[in-house]
Amino acid sequence: MKIGFLGTPELAKKVLLSLLQEEDMEVLFVITNPDKPVGRKKILTPTPVKTLAQEHDIDIFTPKNIKGNRELYQTIQKYECDYFVVVAYGKILPADFLEIPKKIAINVHGSILPKYRGASPIQSALLHGETETGVTIMQMSPGMDEGDILSIAPIKIDTKETTSTLFDKFGETSPKALIEAIRNFDTGKIQPIPQDDSKATYCTKITKQDGQIDWELDAKMIYHRWQAYTPWPGIYTFYDGKKLNLEVISFEIDGATDEEIGTVIKKNNLVGISCKQGIIYPEKVKLAGKKSQSIDEFVRGHRDFIGYKL
Repeated sequence: MKIGFLGTPELAKKVLLSLLQEEDMEVLFVITNPDKPVGRKKILTPTPVKTLAQEHDIDIFTPKNIKGNRELYQTIQKYECDYFVVVAYGKILPADFLEIPKKIAINVHGSILPKYRGASPIQSALLHGETETGVTIMQMSPGMDEGDILSIAPIKIDTKETTSTLFDKFGETSPKALIEAIRNFDTGKIQPIPQDDSKATYCTKITKQDGQIDWELDAKMIYHRWQAYTPWPGIYTFYDGKKLNLEVISFEIDGATDEEIGTVIKKNNLVGISCKQGIIYPEKVKLAGKKSQSIDEFVRGHRDFIGYKL
């Protein structure tokens, strides 16, 4: 089977690596995002997918845009691929581009569709307190994550799960689910099943501003935000005019306090922050320009923190 691969981040790299290890599958080219400046020194850095493709001498394309790129279309058509595989590529693919492969274009999506169509399905499952999510292998269509479903592989969400740990689970599950779905479709064992659009929900791209804590929320909702926004953008508040990241937290939904919402308290020798309902207990924090500290270390160096209104 001849495959064209489109993807960008580390998760896509893991899927690509698995395809390269299959004897009956040949990846002829990859399309990934252009190199971009990274770090304070703005060093031009290739995507994880590009790096892996270079190691395996695979043809690489890094177009700024695909829509209307006739030269790219003509070049890709010459490969005569059976399938396109798309994993977190990061750009909308036009309908006529999806028609290039001889069979179908396949997408690996980070939720159990039709739930959480869009740019942040893994984070959104955590944000909404889901106990289960999954990998959906789907046939691509012009609409956003609206294509017919080939297979679903469930993934359990633990109570202390974060986006970081959940991405690791997707990295383990996605390659196997994809390869099995391709083989089953190629041999006629499965057929695409339409989604129930009436049950569709959507998610948007996450921004840095999403991480700012609203203490008017209850503690459980804030905890879910910590799960969803770890490691990026993190959740944060402001102390003495400086950004304070709460890197590790726990919560108590039934905790009662007479203090004003957003006030730092001490309860049972634990440092907590009062919410609309319940208490958030920061365990590890980082003040802007400083190193990460345990909450006890931080309080020792900032005596006015207890009683401070965030």
